[in-house]
Order: sequence, then C-alpha cells, then structure tokens
Amino acid sequence: MDEHWRPQYQLCSPCNVEYDFIGRFEHVNDDAKHVLAKLTASGGPESNVTFPTSNRSGGTVTSSQQWRNFYANVSHDIVRLVISIYKYDFELFGYDYHWVCNDC
Repeated sequence: MDEHWRPQYQLCSPCNVEYDFIGRFEHVNDDAKHVLAKLTASGGPESNVTFPTSNRSGGTVTSSQQWRNFYANVSHDIVRLVISIYKYDFELFGYDYHWVCNDC
C-alpha cells in the first residue's frame, strides 16, 4: 500500500504527536474556516485567504448512512475486508463500522 491507501493511523503517528485539531471531511468547509481563522489570528495568511467551496449538496446524512449508500452494491465480504484494513482509522476518528457487522 502506498501512502494514498495506507491507513491513516500508520501515517499520522497519533500517539507521538499532540494534535490540537482534527478535521473531518463531513465538515471540511467549517473546519477549513476554523483553521484559516486560527492562522490569520496568529499572524498567518492574510484574511483574504479562502477555502474552495465544495459541490456537495447540503444535508444531514450521517457517516454510517453514507457508507451504506457507497457500499450498497458491494459484497458483504469485500466491505468486511475494507473494514479490517481501516478498522483502527474508524475507531481513531470516531466512525461507526458496526453497521456492517458486530464482530469486525
């Protein structure tokens, strides 16, 4: 696995670095605004720096619902394999994977 597919816990050293912010893709626009505001307040980039808006339509779909939608046509065995590879990432970043199986 190259770094694009490697589980994040193997790349980000969660036990060796004291992170003060972890963004989530589901909130990328709000998280980006937060980070840019912190950078600007601390003498970082000029206040005219913006984060590109996403093309996603708004909604209140949970991560678990998104996973179910993404993997609706994928075999249960393949989904279990994906979860076995990324299980620690799911746990570390607070994503639920138990909708697939309780014994993963």
